[in-house]
Amino acid sequence: MTVIEIFLLILIIVAIVLAIYLIVTLKKINVSLDLFQKDISSLNLKIDPIIENLTVISDKAVKISGETEKRIFDISDSIQNVRDSFSKLSIKNISSSSKNSASDFVNNLGAASKGISAFWKKLNK
Repeated sequence: MTVIEIFLLILIIVAIVLAIYLIVTLKKINVSLDLFQKDISSLNLKIDPIIENLTVISDKAVKISGETEKRIFDISDSIQNVRDSFSKLSIKNISSSSKNSASDFVNNLGAASKGISAFWKKLNK
């Protein structure tokens, strides 16, 4: 055997060792990737219900805020109606009180004139 054949044999043995090392390393990487995939799928299974719950909660929050906004508008309309009613009543009371004052004055004048005429009749008898 010549030196070239010995170096060639050593080179072939090193290539075989490197190939075996490469196969073992790739197998370890494959196992690590499988574990990583299992962890990701496990995490995905845990996150899906959480996302569904958040979606339901978000929908309920939107519904509640919509109902609350509607009720606030209803209350605001009711308050405005009460204000309008009170303002109409106060305007009517002011105008009716002025009418009542005038009619009371006229009634009082009529009563006073009847009283005076009754007094004169009694006095003249």
